[in-house]
Amino acid sequence: MASGIDDERTEANRRAWNAQRFDAWRAAFGSPEAEARKIVAEPEHVLRRLLPHLGSVAGKRICNVQGSHGRIAVALARLEADVLVIDFAEENRRFALELAASAGVEIEYAVCDILKADELGLGHQFDILVLELGILHYHQDLDRFFAVMRELIADGGTLLLNEFHPLQRKLFWPEGPHDYFQTDLVEADVPNPADGGASLGTCTYRFWTMGEILTAVVKAGFKLTKLEEHPDWVDPTIPGSFTLLAQA
Repeated sequence: MASGIDDERTEANRRAWNAQRFDAWRAAFGSPEAEARKIVAEPEHVLRRLLPHLGSVAGKRICNVQGSHGRIAVALARLEADVLVIDFAEENRRFALELAASAGVEIEYAVCDILKADELGLGHQFDILVLELGILHYHQDLDRFFAVMRELIADGGTLLLNEFHPLQRKLFWPEGPHDYFQTDLVEADVPNPADGGASLGTCTYRFWTMGEILTAVVKAGFKLTKLEEHPDWVDPTIPGSFTLLAQA
């Protein structure tokens, strides 16, 4: 029964993430052509939170997990990485592929629920998994999620997670639970990147503690090698994001 309910929530999230998403990215970034020019000029700037932990990515096989609009993937491809995005929104794929074409690179883009990535036949193919800002709170089962990550990554590969800090999400996010240890699901608007944009629908969120995240990573068979916490963008006295590195 729980699995069926989770599937329904995933489908509701998928619908929300497809609702006018292409137009929302255009409102936020401008046309794919305009955004591509910025990425081509400074791919390192787009990847500024990631590259210090990766070094050279040329020739590396990288999976950008839930890679959304493709800006990270396209910037990695500009630095000669071989990149696949897995994301369940066709509208995201449309923007990302137009962005890649305008930037003069090729990326692969699989429209798929990440928890069903085994259906893509990609077991242990990737040198690096990149997960960037706004991934974990869409999942209700972190053990299952990181088990999928372990199936995707090659032995010895690197998992790089740059994510919103649990303290910021659980205590200071306006629509959050304001209780660090709350485990209930939260329903709230799906992010609209356009300033002042209308609601594009609602998503179901699960906000995790740092302990839950680290435990799930280790249980999946990863070896934690680094955890850095970063100041919040608005209030630098509290943590706003963190970067986790782990080896398969």
